[in-house]
Amino acid sequence: MEHADTTTENLRIRHAALDALIREEECHVWKNLIRIEQLKKEKLRQKDEILRRILQNPN
Repeated sequence: MEHADTTTENLRIRHAALDALIREEECHVWKNLIRIEQLKKEKLRQKDEILRRILQNPN
């Protein structure tokens, strides 16, 4: 089970990193809306994967 927890933790770290990238991109004067949308979609995929793993291994 440790491996699953580590993987879930890695997903959470990547999810937080994506959030930071989105906030950084949104602060630019010339926002790249396509890039922001891509980052948001990836962040949502990460969140879905985290939730899926939690539901599969509720401990």
